[in-house]
Amino acid sequence: MDRFRRAAWAALPLLLPLLAAGPASAAPSTPSLTYGGLASVRPGDTLTIDARSGEASYGDTLHASVFMATGRLRMRDPLLTTTVTIACDARPGTQPVIRRGAGDVGPDEHPFRWARVRVLPVDENARRACRDKVKRLPAPDLEERWAPGDTWPQSEWDVRTFRAGSRVTLTDNDDEGADGHISLTSRAFADRPVLRGARAVLTATATLKCGAAPGLYVVYRHDAGQSGPDRPWARLRVAPTASGRSCSTDQAAAGSAGTSRAPVVAWTAGGVFLATAAGTLLFRRARNRQLGAAGARGRSAV
Repeated sequence: MDRFRRAAWAALPLLLPLLAAGPASAAPSTPSLTYGGLASVRPGDTLTIDARSGEASYGDTLHASVFMATGRLRMRDPLLTTTVTIACDARPGTQPVIRRGAGDVGPDEHPFRWARVRVLPVDENARRACRDKVKRLPAPDLEERWAPGDTWPQSEWDVRTFRAGSRVTLTDNDDEGADGHISLTSRAFADRPVLRGARAVLTATATLKCGAAPGLYVVYRHDAGQSGPDRPWARLRVAPTASGRSCSTDQAAAGSAGTSRAPVVAWTAGGVFLATAAGTLLFRRARNRQLGAAGARGRSAV
């Protein structure tokens, strides 16, 4: 047993780099801002703004003179969040971040000083690098993540995930008196469902095509008597069919799979497996050497 312990400790330095590496290199952190806070930023920084329930409402906008564009709060359950980029010509100093309600129409209607940003001084080389950086920034991620118990869709960008062949329920909470007047279409649908109901709650059930390829699909809304093209009303993601399973019309669970903890758990389990496997191998080798030595002594005695 002492030999086993010594062998396991000897293998530990070989395993530590694997355990420390993790599933992938972590993305560089970005500054963040919350209600009543102060964030220090530099020109070209991407600032993440998060709000809890009661600190802001869905669709509220956040603006500062140093932002390249106004940020609109979207749902990332359990937070409302948006990202903004600090302008390359932003001058050093502290500026207020102004929140306005989603329904505000005028530039001066109900402004509220929600937080502050402090722009740190940088030289002209940094400003030139900033201008190159912002040209390469990816398009903003518009997808939203609502609570699993909320009806779908809560917004045009409330993306839920289903398997091909699923039967999914769509709910509209805002169209009182429109029973049977609204139909829905999508390239992922095998049918053309119609919203029905009363008391401003309309529902429809759609069947996803078994042949729908994995990916993001738009659901379009058509109101009876409308002119012009149908407008995007919801989005869904079709997940790959599970290996060994045929397509069926059983309703799949909504929502994205996995959380940020999943890779950590997987690598923790992998690390335990590697450590156990290495320890077992070294123990067996030590045990075989011990048995071999004992056998040799027995043969010499004879």
